[in-house]
Amino acid sequence: MGGRGPMFTDPFLDFVNLRVHSSSQSKPSGDEFEGIVLEDLYTRGYAFHDTNFKLEKLGIEVDVVATLDDSVEFIEAKGGRPGKGKRPGAKRTDNVKKAICNGALLKSMYDHRYIIYFSSKPKLGSSSDVMIQSALSAGFVDEVRYLEYTI
Repeated sequence: MGGRGPMFTDPFLDFVNLRVHSSSQSKPSGDEFEGIVLEDLYTRGYAFHDTNFKLEKLGIEVDVVATLDDSVEFIEAKGGRPGKGKRPGAKRTDNVKKAICNGALLKSMYDHRYIIYFSSKPKLGSSSDVMIQSALSAGFVDEVRYLEYTI
């Protein structure tokens, strides 16, 4: 699979792997980035419970619900292919705002950790950078991780 990480070995993860990778040429790059995030979570020892999980009471969808050491975590993936005229990941303020808003809504109802993955870092001192730092300080987001888009 060209260095994209380990293939999943349990039946649910095999399904996720096939869903994300078998037709990745025709899927949007955001879905491809979600596959990269799933692989990173897998290598960190997470157990997956659901993807694209709707929380009707909050009016939002969470990309991944997983556990690590018996702790439930909500994970959001914001990213895509870099290229001319594109601002993927945390370079795009709309991506940052949506991810932070989801975190604030989640934290209003749940004590679970909320992690955001971005495919690119914001420019230092940019609106995106300031929003991320503010959300971390306020406790709306527990952790931000950056993964390079590699597909």
